[in-house]
Amino acid sequence: MMRRSIAWRLMTISALWIGGAIWATGSMLDTLFGRHVDRTHVAELDRALTSLAAALEWNPRGELVLMRMPSDPRFERPYSGAYWQASTAGQTLRSRSLWDQDFPMAIEREIADGEADVRSGPQGQSLLVRTRRFQLAGKDGAVDIYVASDRRELRLAKRSFRHLLWISLGVLGAGLLGAVWAQVRFGLAPLVALRRAVARLHTSENPQLSGQWPREVLPLADEINSLMRRNRETLDRSRRQAADLAHAVKTPLAILANSAARLHGPASQEIAAQVEAMRRQVDRHLARARAAGAIASGTAAVPVRPAVEALVRALARLHADRPVEVTVQGEADFNGDRQDLIEILGNLLDNAWYWTRGRIAIHLLQPEGGLLIRIDDDGPGMNEEAMAAAVAPFARLDESAAGSGLGLAIVRDICEMAGGELVLGRSSWGGLSATLRFASAQA
Repeated sequence: MMRRSIAWRLMTISALWIGGAIWATGSMLDTLFGRHVDRTHVAELDRALTSLAAALEWNPRGELVLMRMPSDPRFERPYSGAYWQASTAGQTLRSRSLWDQDFPMAIEREIADGEADVRSGPQGQSLLVRTRRFQLAGKDGAVDIYVASDRRELRLAKRSFRHLLWISLGVLGAGLLGAVWAQVRFGLAPLVALRRAVARLHTSENPQLSGQWPREVLPLADEINSLMRRNRETLDRSRRQAADLAHAVKTPLAILANSAARLHGPASQEIAAQVEAMRRQVDRHLARARAAGAIASGTAAVPVRPAVEALVRALARLHADRPVEVTVQGEADFNGDRQDLIEILGNLLDNAWYWTRGRIAIHLLQPEGGLLIRIDDDGPGMNEEAMAAAVAPFARLDESAAGSGLGLAIVRDICEMAGGELVLGRSSWGGLSATLRFASAQA
């Protein structure tokens, strides 16, 4: 599912790009800083070389002498990591920091004049060495001057810079990813609003997207509105055609019923039974067509309790000769067509009223945004086979257990089209318990 998310794709592409850019930038800055440190260190060695060359002279006996000490105090501290040495054909001068050791000269090749090289120094130090040959005034003969510095300081400087560099770039990358995330959230917010608006179409009396949409989303919103409008027109035509067909069929059925009533014998009863079965099927499919159109076109929330109480009053007047104690508990809303709600509850209550011995209980619940309606009676109930057939898809409930009737088929069909289900069981009184469950999208 994440791979199909636009936000996930944008964040992945941004993360890869930012990660690559940060890695390349960090590597480049680390390399440039390392080169800068090396050059700076070599430049310091060159200045020390020049200073030493200026401080060296030949005395009257032809000996090489140092007229003044270098300014760097490390040259005076033993094994400090800063060393110098001046050598002629028969004489060698060295810094106090070398103590009693000669300058490390044992390498695979000699250092060319003005070249920097790495050698192993006292106490295992890794030294960066700079050398130059000078010709001092007063005597013939060249003087080779070596200046060296411990590379540990260079490594520490590079390591410290690298540590701070990657921490800084990591914080920068996290900030950039946060900015991209905020941009994605803000940029995709109209699509989220569009999704919510489309979801509200199921519970709105006006099946059109309303509101101000960005220029990029507006064509999509217009297409959805156009599609909803065409769908509504198609549904209206289908419902009218279904109603026209039903009324066209009912008239011949009424004529057949009247003709059968004038006949006598088994043939008359068979014709009347078939006419009644056809009439029920027409009523069922007409109810399905009307319910499908109402659900698809979207409707507002309908309070359930007033509809239940109105039906109870109507049934009490209709069955005045059979007094029934009816209790209604709870409040809930049904997101659908009010006529469908009346159709569902009317069939269930009429069935319960027909079989009850005197008590009916109606419970209305709205768990987690859903809807649950349970109608219990104290009648004889239904056996397991009849209840299983009543909730089975495509079951012919008019041929199931006695007393189930076609009303349960209509209830089941409307519930399924509204995203709900009809569950039958036994009530605490031993009669039938009919439970309607609708998910939160429909309640």
